[in-house]
Amino acid sequence: MLKLAGQITKRLFFTLTTLSGAYALTAYIYNKCFPQSVTFNREFISKRFVRNLDHLQDKDTIKVLIITGGGVRGLIPLYVLQYIEKNLGKPINEVFDVFAGVSTGAVIATGINIPGKAIPDYYGKNISHLDYLINIYKDETTYIFKSPWYHKLLTGAGLFSPAYFGRRLHEIMEKYYTKDLKFNDLDNYVIIPTLNIDSGEIFLFKNRGDAALDLPTNSLYQLVTAAASAETAFPPVSFESMKSNFQSSFKIYPTAKEKGICCVFADAAIAINNPSSLILRDIIHEFPEKKYYILVLCSGYPKLLSSSMKYHSLRKWGRIHWAHDALTNIQRSMDKNQLYTLEIAKILSQKGRIEYDFLNVDIDHPFVGIFDYDLLHHLKYYSEKLIKENKCSLRNIIRHLNRMD
Repeated sequence: MLKLAGQITKRLFFTLTTLSGAYALTAYIYNKCFPQSVTFNREFISKRFVRNLDHLQDKDTIKVLIITGGGVRGLIPLYVLQYIEKNLGKPINEVFDVFAGVSTGAVIATGINIPGKAIPDYYGKNISHLDYLINIYKDETTYIFKSPWYHKLLTGAGLFSPAYFGRRLHEIMEKYYTKDLKFNDLDNYVIIPTLNIDSGEIFLFKNRGDAALDLPTNSLYQLVTAAASAETAFPPVSFESMKSNFQSSFKIYPTAKEKGICCVFADAAIAINNPSSLILRDIIHEFPEKKYYILVLCSGYPKLLSSSMKYHSLRKWGRIHWAHDALTNIQRSMDKNQLYTLEIAKILSQKGRIEYDFLNVDIDHPFVGIFDYDLLHHLKYYSEKLIKENKCSLRNIIRHLNRMD
């Protein structure tokens, strides 16, 4: 009996070892040879096509809308913007002067500034910008964030290579933003923070002023694809051109390699999910001696797991248990630091010169992760929760915006 048990154990061990080896080899080949890439042509913008910012120089107050990252939870600020728009009685793109957003916020900041005539009629004609974006989120997030079983298995759910297909994000951006729409065609001044992979620094895509000359392309859908390509979820986006097309005045890569020019960008949320202080500093530099109003809309704070644990369980936690809360706290700390900076700027400036509002909501139960496409229906509840918890602040925001017009 013991001999038979030993033989079974040996066979089982041999089978498991063989399967593990086969998986390791298949996964290695798959992640080494088959990861997708997203590559666009790098095209330079002629100075004669650059639109200036002269109209903002005449403004007494520069109004800035900033939308943070958050994946599918971008529906939360979209619903809140719908509420604000309804109570203002005018489109959001006619209320603010500058729009900025990171990751999913970049999709929103650009989407609400598409010229009305340029919006494709997938959802009928004369649709509002916010309704258009909400429909895109509802209809396309499943396609973007649902990967085949074999891809999840062989990538270790994103551990070894990107968890989702970059071409799908690219296809959706191309479909709803169209190939013809240019970044400088947008109705207003839009600033999109991205991560410059080569330098590791934050780089700002700007569609107005001389800074537009530094863009890797003027194609809107391509820039938004790069800005929304979250690390570990999608591959970074490469803009490539041959040396013959390179202009020495291009400022991103002044020391590019001789054999060809390539610049790579990705989602900036990993470094600066809430870019409030960065955007304010940039706006003050461009438009000094003005008043500034900033509205920051967030996509929800994930709840700390430790906050719902009883002490007898919490005392046993080690690194593997604290890892989730560590990452969550990094995001919370980044957002809080931005708020501290805004508050310091407000305190140190002349009274009334810098004003800001910040709206966010805790994502508790049911929890919706940034890639949880199958839980979208809960986000309406969270937007209503945010509105209810900030009813007084929203009334003041609406009154403030009306007064500044």
